Formats: sequence, structure tokens, C-alpha cells
Amino acid sequence: MKKVKVFYNKKSGNNDQEKVLQTIKDFFERDDNKEFELEFVNPESPKEAVALAKKASEEETNLVIALGGDGTINKICGGVFEGGGKSLLGIVPNGTVNNLSKSLQIPQKLEEALENLKEGEVRKIDIAKVNEDYMMSSLTLGILADIAANVRTSEKKKFGPLAYLKDAYKVLRYNKTYHIEVTYNGKTEHLKTKLLLITMTNTIGGMQALSPEAKVDDGLMRVYSLKEINLLKILLHLRKLRKGQFENFTEMNHFDTAHLKMATRSQRKKDIPYSRIDGDKSDPLPLEIKVYHKALTTITPKEV
Repeated sequence: MKKVKVFYNKKSGNNDQEKVLQTIKDFFERDDNKEFELEFVNPESPKEAVALAKKASEEETNLVIALGGDGTINKICGGVFEGGGKSLLGIVPNGTVNNLSKSLQIPQKLEEALENLKEGEVRKIDIAKVNEDYMMSSLTLGILADIAANVRTSEKKKFGPLAYLKDAYKVLRYNKTYHIEVTYNGKTEHLKTKLLLITMTNTIGGMQALSPEAKVDDGLMRVYSLKEINLLKILLHLRKLRKGQFENFTEMNHFDTAHLKMATRSQRKKDIPYSRIDGDKSDPLPLEIKVYHKALTTITPKEV
């Protein structure tokens, strides 16, 4: 028998959780799936999610399924990585944005995502470590992280992306600038930034943007820093920005790297930005980020 563990967060997802779990159970009870021994795992905390996924990987569980949004999937990926990456990782999207699964072309409909676990092909993907946390998709600090700081999980589940609008006006009006120091590729630079975004994929917010040529297995992260936010200019150049064409957008610094250190240039608490990783609040600066190339094995649709 092949062991399958489905990790889920009962507080995550936009769909009826009991219905989703029953659909998964029915899928693995089909006659053509009798070789699988199914177990559902509902960790009580993010820390426990990482620990239990690590244990499953160490025990060489055949298939570890991460069911949920980017935050939940992040924790399971981190645990499997800590356990030596010995388990095949299955991704079943059930969250607000589902950025990672979209970048991997994984179907967003539950039944189709489950079929992908059987019909898809094995693929190696990167994971990044951020201090003691992990990143699969993106990290933000500055205006996006500040807007999301007070958004509760229940609000994301109920309102989806619209949940982030309630504090957007207040943050935009405050228009805070952070002064940070970044070290990468053998050099150190000082940045004045209102928004810093780091991506591991070619999608932002579930849509292809900024780095269409980026791959989930190229061993790199993309770093974008906006020193000024001019909404009109962003809208005017949106098509080019989505294609990764920045030549007329001097407000942006951008670079690729596999290893990055970030620190604040001020010791005042109000000047130290917090980060958000894959949608969840993370550490304040300083941060050290390292990409581990092709460290996880997952299942994606076969290329046509």
C-alpha cells in the first residue's frame, strides 16, 4: 500500500471544508485508487504543520498532499524539505490567491487537481529559507505588507482579495518609506523603498506579472523595490510591467539572486518593517534568504 497524508487547515480555504474532504476521500476510495492508504492531518498550528510534515517526509510517506492556500502549502513544503524531501509533494489549491499552484499550471478545480496527482508528471521545484521560515511564492514588505497586517484569516475566507481593501486607503495616505540595506551577489546597496517584493515564480497575486520568464526551478528569486508609488504611472505602464519591461519605469530597482540579506538602517521600532511570506505575517528585518535549488519534488500537468 502507498501511504498518502492530506494536510489541511480547517480555518483556510473558500470552499465548504467538509465537502472538500469528502470529495478527496471519495477520490481515493475509487476502485482504481485502492492501492492508496489515506490519512487526513489537521495541525493545530503552523509550527505543528511543519513538524508533522517533516515527520511524514522522514518516514518516507509516499505522497504528502498540501490542501489549502499559499500559506498552508508553504508550511507543508517547509516540513517536507526539513524532512529531507523524501516524500512526493501533491498540491491541491483551496485558498484565496493560490499563487504557487497557478504558477505550476495546477488546475484550480478540486476534482481536476486530484486527477493531476495521478495523471501529471514529476517535477523538481525550488524552496527558499527566510530566517527560520520558508518561502515558496513571494515575500513583501512595505505598503503591501502594511495593508495586509490587520487582515484576519476569517476575512480572507469570507471576502477573498477584497478583504485587503479595508486598510488600503489608510496605508496609502500614510505613504511610509523604509530605508534598508541589501546584500546580494557580492555587493551591498542602500534602498529607499515604499514597496519591496520578492518572487519565486512568474505570477503575482495569481496573475502572470513582472517576470514572465521566471521558472520555479531556476534557483533564483526576483527582487523588486519601488522607491515611489505613482498609481497613474503604474496604470499607464501596467502592460509593460506585466511583461517585465521596466526601461521607462525608473522608480523601480530590480535584480535576481540566490542569496539575499536585508537589514534596516534605523533602529527605531516604527522604522523596522515586517515581512509577509506567502500571505502570512513573518519576521521583521533583518532577514536572510537562501534559495535551495530543486529541493522538492511535486506533480504538475504534463506539458503538451
